[in-house]
Amino acid sequence: MNQLSDLFTSPKALAKRSPHSLSMVTTMSSLALAQMQTSKTSLRTYRLKCHLNGQFFDLNQACTADEVALSRVVNEPVAFVRRYLRRAVLKDRIEIIGQEIWPKIGLVRDHRAWFCKAGQLIQERDSVFGFQTAYPSIGFVGDFAALVLKHAPGATLTQVCILLALWEAKIVFRQSQLTARDLASRLGLCKSTLSTAIMGLVGSEQLLARADPNDDRVVLLSLRLDKAWVQGQQDLIHSFLQKRSVCRSALG
Repeated sequence: MNQLSDLFTSPKALAKRSPHSLSMVTTMSSLALAQMQTSKTSLRTYRLKCHLNGQFFDLNQACTADEVALSRVVNEPVAFVRRYLRRAVLKDRIEIIGQEIWPKIGLVRDHRAWFCKAGQLIQERDSVFGFQTAYPSIGFVGDFAALVLKHAPGATLTQVCILLALWEAKIVFRQSQLTARDLASRLGLCKSTLSTAIMGLVGSEQLLARADPNDDRVVLLSLRLDKAWVQGQQDLIHSFLQKRSVCRSALG
């Protein structure tokens, strides 16, 4: 097993050994995937969650309860936004006071635990938000999901996690190709679950799959860097990493 595969044996171990911000958001997304019920709308729901949680924990701001305004921000029908907000209120994850949405203690507690597990830097706050991220990681993941959805409206959260893992491998570990085994280990998913998601990414021309020249039983997966939509992902990641550097410098 190569060095990259060794690192991928445990997301927690990776977060400790590689504090790179792209590793952190990849781990956070895989943790979110483990908590969500998969469905055809799971990535759309995740995108909406990222907008709300980005307001709460990146910015420490309440979010507007105006369903029309929210629908425009996340590019979803008003009915879709309304259904999610109702479910979140019933599950005691958020509360709506007047025209504002606020997080409940369970949401704060769970996100603090996920961020700490992923190695995400946070600053404790004596407020209803509980803490604040050191840089806008939640907003970035939401923007990344939105970019993937723009190109492939039927994309899933599993596919976003695969793309993030491949970008992490390329940028953090300087490795341009991964196998399904690498991805399964990094994301904590079984190969059968990955197989369907990978096929969708290959079909939407975001991934390239080819046989390993040393073992034709192994398929090597790489990003389609020749495609404009994948280059858009790269530009978004570079912008995020630049903002991360600015935030880090500001914190001293």
